[in-house]
Amino acid sequence: MVAQSAAMSRSPDVAVIGGGIIGCSAAAMLVERGATVVLYEATAIGAGASGRNMGAIQHPFDSVLAPLYRASLAHYRQLSAIDGAFSMPDQPAGVLLLNRNADASRRQAARLSAAVPDLDVEFVEADAVAAAEPSLVPGLAACRLETGYPIPPHTATAAFGRLAEQRGVEIRVGAAATPWVEEGAVQGVTFDDGTRQAAGAVLVAAGPWAPPLVDAAGSWQPIARTWGVTVQLDLGDAAPHHVIEQDEVDAVNRPLVAAARAADGEPEADPPSLFTVASAAGVSTLGSTFLPHEPEPDRIARLLIERGARYLPAIGSASVRQVRVCARPQSADSRPFIGAVTGVSGLFVCAGHGPWGISTGPGSAELVVEAILNGAAVPKGLAADRRI
Repeated sequence: MVAQSAAMSRSPDVAVIGGGIIGCSAAAMLVERGATVVLYEATAIGAGASGRNMGAIQHPFDSVLAPLYRASLAHYRQLSAIDGAFSMPDQPAGVLLLNRNADASRRQAARLSAAVPDLDVEFVEADAVAAAEPSLVPGLAACRLETGYPIPPHTATAAFGRLAEQRGVEIRVGAAATPWVEEGAVQGVTFDDGTRQAAGAVLVAAGPWAPPLVDAAGSWQPIARTWGVTVQLDLGDAAPHHVIEQDEVDAVNRPLVAAARAADGEPEADPPSLFTVASAAGVSTLGSTFLPHEPEPDRIARLLIERGARYLPAIGSASVRQVRVCARPQSADSRPFIGAVTGVSGLFVCAGHGPWGISTGPGSAELVVEAILNGAAVPKGLAADRRI
C-alpha cells in the first residue's frame, strides 16, 4: 500500500472513503468493471468492525438481507479460490442458539422455520446438544441453523484489500478524506490539510462514521454507533465446533435497543450482553455487546468471560490473546443504506450493516457498484433515500 500524496497524476473515476469490508470489496469490483479507483482509509484496513467482528459469516435472519448474504457467500468462495491466505469452510459449521428453556427453544425453531425456511432450522434436545458440544454445560436445548462459516475476524477484509490492490486500486492509508461538494455535485475529496483530489464519483463506506461524511450539516442521521467488545481466547480442545449464540427473545433486536439508547444518551452502568463464540484457526472469539457509548474494554472483557463461563466453563480459565473494541454502524431498521445520496450528484453511500457487516458486505458492495457505474436501482428496502 502507498502513503498519502497531495495529488495524483490523473483523477480517478471513483474515490472510495473507508477501508472496511464494503470499501475494499467495492473498490475491487469497480476496478474489475473498468473504473479507476483510489481508496482512502484514515487508520488501517479493517481497523473497525470489519476486522474486529465475531469471525463468522452467517445468515442475518432477515428476508430482505438474505440475498446480500447469498451474494456475499459467492464472492467469498471466489476469493478463497484465488487468495491462498484466505479460506472459508466449504460447508457451514451450523449455528446453535442455546436456551435453558426447551419449550422456548422449540418455539424459536418454529418461528425461524417460518421466517427463514432456507436455513433448515431444527430443534435440538439438551442431550443431543451435549453430545454435539460436550464442552458446554449440560441442560441446554438449542435451535440449530444451517449457516455459520467461521473465519478469523480480520481475514475477509484483508483479502479484499489485497484483491483490490492487485487489480489496480490505489490504497492510501492514513488519508482522512471527506467528500468535496460544490453546487450540489461531487467534485472529489478533501483532506485534513486542505488539499483536494478530483474524482468522478465518491463512495462513502465509512461504517459508523458515514453520516457526517454524507451530510456535514447533520440532517442525515439514520445510522448510530453501537459499540462491541470481543475477546480472543485459546480454548484448545474445548473450542466448540458450531457457532454458538445465547438465544433470548430480544436477541435480534438488541442492536436496535442500543442504537436507541445511544440516541438518548443513556449511560451504561452494567451493560447487557449475549454469549456468543466462534472458533477459527485455533482462536475462539467471544462476545457480544451492543453498547451505546465507547466502553472500557478490559472491564467488558471480564464481564464477557464471567458470563460466557456459565455456558462454556473452559472460558473462565482460557488464555486471553486479545481484547478488541469497535463501533458498529447500526441503522434504525437493521438494514444498510445503499446507493445514490439524494440532492448531491455523484455521491453514493453503503453503510449501516450493524452486526452483519462481513456476512452481507460484499453483496451490498455489488449493489452500490452497479448503482455507481450503471445507475442501477437498489431494492427499496435498502435504498439510501428511504425513510424509516
